[in-house]
Amino acid sequence: MKIQIFSFLTAILMLACSKKSTPPTPIIVREEAPQKFTSDIIINYKLDKTGIKDTFNRSINATFKAPFMIPDYDVKLTLSKPKDATVEIEGKQVTVNVPVGILVEKKTILADLKGKGLLDMQFVSQIDLDSLWNFKSTTKLIKHNWVEQPKLSIGGLSIPIETISNAVINKTKADIEKTIDESLKESFTIRQVMTDNMRMFDAALRPDPSTNAYLQLQPERILLNKVKNSKTHAIGKISMRVDNRLSTLPIPTTKTPLAKLQWSETIPDSSTIRLILDMQVSDLNEIMVANFNGKTFEAGDKKITLNNTLLSTDYDMMTVSTDVSGSINGNLVIKGRPIYDPKKNEFYINIKDIGLKSKNVALKTVAWLAEGKIRKELEAKLHFPLDDYVKEAQQMVNTQISDYNKKYDLDIKLGLGRMDIERFDLKPGKINALVRNKFYLEMTVKDFRSFGKM
Repeated sequence: MKIQIFSFLTAILMLACSKKSTPPTPIIVREEAPQKFTSDIIINYKLDKTGIKDTFNRSINATFKAPFMIPDYDVKLTLSKPKDATVEIEGKQVTVNVPVGILVEKKTILADLKGKGLLDMQFVSQIDLDSLWNFKSTTKLIKHNWVEQPKLSIGGLSIPIETISNAVINKTKADIEKTIDESLKESFTIRQVMTDNMRMFDAALRPDPSTNAYLQLQPERILLNKVKNSKTHAIGKISMRVDNRLSTLPIPTTKTPLAKLQWSETIPDSSTIRLILDMQVSDLNEIMVANFNGKTFEAGDKKITLNNTLLSTDYDMMTVSTDVSGSINGNLVIKGRPIYDPKKNEFYINIKDIGLKSKNVALKTVAWLAEGKIRKELEAKLHFPLDDYVKEAQQMVNTQISDYNKKYDLDIKLGLGRMDIERFDLKPGKINALVRNKFYLEMTVKDFRSFGKM
């Protein structure tokens, strides 16, 4: 049971990141009427600034590819980048410092004059995404400082032309800014990427063909906060509110609209996912067998050993039936109601009745069995702390995430937190439960091109 629950939790997370992941098979409840509930998936992302730097350097290279002709001064200006630009990102602002080689060429009657120089240029790009995921950038040349002033040689004399060069740069900066913005727009095709990603939500999931259960996931909204800068990464959060619809009737495939984007600075760190699941008695019985089969209980000179344990449920009670041998022989029947203790975060069976059936006579409430030490030991075996299951599930999740990271060259970390039961009810052969799980998801993107592989 616990493995299937957390496999499905992990599958939902993978859906949030990839359109080709194949979810494991969960056991989902079959209800007569559709049910709706929501989940909030938070991705704490870290963008490797090397990838951001590469994107801006490619944009600058494209900008400097062709020379700038300045008819007013009869000058041709050729720009080059002797080394990579540095990039800092904070909020919605990207600051780019780039060393620029400058070649000034001017034709005169006497000769073709050339002058070389080197300057530091600082561009600031204000970037934004609107509610429809359209990427916008406004780039401005904030300042430039000469490292080496260009000089024109005439008759053996070197004449500084900083004034002319500054005037030329001021003339061309609008063209440079425009070219950078156009190049960034081509690099950050975010709306198209997100529109493509929505296709994974078009069809409802039917994870278990043996049941009439259909699960539809519909992103309702997506929140994004302003990026924070660190030495090696740009850090931020994405929050996706997902409406989950569960139905016993087939849900038609529809084209999922692109959820609108909102900017928010109040995104929590942890995700909350809700799933309606059937905890099948056959799965729970594995736990009961481990807790009871072959176990010996003693009280004074009395001793019993249990075997052939079987768990069953109806609409009101859970029943544990197990063969007993030793001081008495027969079939031990324990009946009780399941209780969820939110403080201890555990299920337990509150024993209401202990009975024994032997070959010769049914003994109702054998005093030394139904009370005292053995009863307490039996009750202790009927507690199921959910926190223990989380620890085991974390190991399984770590393996799945490791495989995923290798496949897509990503660095994803997922820490499972507390799992709670918001509500549950008994049915023959199963417990129908609304499960809420907290988890922390962090994704480090080493290269923007990683997304193209997913």
